Amino acid sequence: MRLHLARQLFCLAAAGLLVAGCAEPGPEVWRLTGPAQGTTYTVTVVDPPDGVFRDQLDEAIRQRLSDIDAALSTWQDDSDISRFNHAGADQWVDVSAMLARLVQRSLSLGETTDGSFDITLKPVLALWGFGPGAVPPENVPEVAAIDQAMSATGVSGLEVRLTPPGLRKSAAETQLELSGIAQGYSVDTLRDLLTDRGLERFLVELGGELYGQGHNPDGRAWQVGVEAPVAGRRDISQVVPLDGQGISTSGDYRDFFELDGQRFSHTIDPDTGRPVTHDLRSVTVLHDSTEMADGLATALLVMEPETGMAFAREHELAVLFIRGEEDAYTLVTTKAFDRLTEVKQ
Repeated sequence: MRLHLARQLFCLAAAGLLVAGCAEPGPEVWRLTGPAQGTTYTVTVVDPPDGVFRDQLDEAIRQRLSDIDAALSTWQDDSDISRFNHAGADQWVDVSAMLARLVQRSLSLGETTDGSFDITLKPVLALWGFGPGAVPPENVPEVAAIDQAMSATGVSGLEVRLTPPGLRKSAAETQLELSGIAQGYSVDTLRDLLTDRGLERFLVELGGELYGQGHNPDGRAWQVGVEAPVAGRRDISQVVPLDGQGISTSGDYRDFFELDGQRFSHTIDPDTGRPVTHDLRSVTVLHDSTEMADGLATALLVMEPETGMAFAREHELAVLFIRGEEDAYTLVTTKAFDRLTEVKQ
């Protein structure tokens, strides 16, 4: 599962978060947290309105995340996605509307990014030692093994039905893995839960994916630190303000293994079935939808740096690219990124 590494910065030292200056005691602040999707979530609420009760909100968040796991988690054998992955070919598998819609949007994103976003890479990820229950290989996989795993990938044999919701595949070996978009989707789902209850000032974080709405306890946009791509350290390369935006960072510097001095990233190129080897260390995307920020960060990290930058500029995406090697990183931003970060400071 991908690890996204943006972190919030505001004055709540007791919460174990990074601190970017403290204000005098002010508005009421709730911090709701717990385990989810193999990681943790934190929902920070400022000035909750009358009629919203902490215990009820906490339970609603937990239930919503449980519903998402029941549909999307490859860690649960009885989830909708696991049932589909274990199903045979040429048969419709009834799934939740949630899963069907997310698969449909994932296929659309894959088409938009010319295949750089691919939700059928689960067999290849497992071969390289990534994903539920997988362990790093003792040796670099043989060409034949990669080719075999790749034969089970590709979206051409995948069908989505929205009414009634269902999925079908032409090859039994095809398996879905939505970790490149599911956490962003989960953050947006919690955002909608909060806004439906009249909350206007909050920060949602799950596995490093974040969405900020309104102002933090200091009365400013939520301050999020984008990490420098350095393994084993938590240095901040840039602070980004969030108000009405989601943010996702995808990088090659946390989830990887080394063999014979060479580092192999969890980011797999769908064209080759091998980890990407270019010098793009991380991609951070700001977007109205955290789901889209999540998926786009994955796709842009797969692309060659120049290709990804051209794609981001063509589509007017708010993106921060970090490339190069440690102590010699280059940060490149799009105009859309600069506009958003300047306006919401």
